Amino acid sequence: MKRVAYLINFEHKKWLGGYNLIKNLILVIKKYSNNKIIPVLIVKKNFKSKDLVDYENIEIIKTNFFSNHSKLQKFIYKTQAIIQGRCKNYEKFFKDKNIDVLSHTNVYSNNLILGKKSSVKTLSLIADFQHHYLPENFPLKQRILRNLNIYLSCFFSSKILLLSKDAQKDLKKISKKGFHNSSISRSIFIPPKKKEIINLNVLKKKFNFNTNYFFLPNHYWKHKNHKLVLDSLNFLKKKNRLGNILVLSTGSKDDQKGFGIFKKLMEFNKFNNLEKNYRYLGIVSNIELISLMFHSVAVINPSEFEGRSSTVEQAKSLGKQIILSNIKIHKEQKPENAKYFKVDDYKALSIIIENQWYSFDKNKDLKKIDKAYLKFEKNLFKYFLEYKNIINNLFI
Repeated sequence: MKRVAYLINFEHKKWLGGYNLIKNLILVIKKYSNNKIIPVLIVKKNFKSKDLVDYENIEIIKTNFFSNHSKLQKFIYKTQAIIQGRCKNYEKFFKDKNIDVLSHTNVYSNNLILGKKSSVKTLSLIADFQHHYLPENFPLKQRILRNLNIYLSCFFSSKILLLSKDAQKDLKKISKKGFHNSSISRSIFIPPKKKEIINLNVLKKKFNFNTNYFFLPNHYWKHKNHKLVLDSLNFLKKKNRLGNILVLSTGSKDDQKGFGIFKKLMEFNKFNNLEKNYRYLGIVSNIELISLMFHSVAVINPSEFEGRSSTVEQAKSLGKQIILSNIKIHKEQKPENAKYFKVDDYKALSIIIENQWYSFDKNKDLKKIDKAYLKFEKNLFKYFLEYKNIINNLFI
């Protein structure tokens, strides 16, 4: 039996993809491990109870131990882990809780480095290498921090955890040592039971719409490329082919880097009279998000870069039609019901949107969903076995 801890020391509502990845993994472990792996969730004391409702029968530790340290203390702890091979303060905390592995440590500024000599093993998650491909999206300080934490993870963690082969190829270019000490854990999302899906009429009433719709569930970050969707709608409008096509969007409007993406897009939306065709619903609950996805004509992800798209994995778990930018990771994820467009080709996207809108068949869509529900258990178990092998190999 191995006790594996997952530390939520980042703002989980600003990185729902990372939070949901950890949540789903914990639920998968609980479902299949037969107590050979015991997941333990560690959160701040002020973590709201409503955000923990999915963790029934999961051990939860509430503590401010990790958030109360100053930047100087964190620097000292990392220095100890590097020079002495272990950080005694962190190690003592986890050993007192009988933790064997700290998994999915956040590779950015809150990353914990326990050291190669630590009796507690660490799996450092590197979600992506976006700053190497789109450096203009990151201030210099963030690029330096990302590179530093990748270096620390490669040299002072037990194992590097990646989400895709694409990311592993990127790591090989950056660090041969990190590449040879890395493993891939592909995230798979658990769909809710069909009886838990919110009725479409309930969604229509709450969010005030009355027609079919496409669904775009991405945060308003620069690389998410929402503008391409608006350009596509505007192109259809100018050609008098837009009609009542509707795109519903959810996610945080805080772009974190000061680009003002959301404001600019909403101004574009208003200026071009697209407000009836593109609507922002805000941040919705997880079951609302999945229900909106379930009932949609198709899911759209126009992103310029992804580590591993949680939107794609959620759509795959439901068997939904999905319209994707043709970036490498989207193709690696291999959704059966996918149509691709070039990441900068709004005209190609507009053609796909128009064709999908008018060819949508609800009965055929439901058959695809039924098929996906029948086979997701097999994929889920495979996901668990991959992760279990990673954990077991830490102790060989």
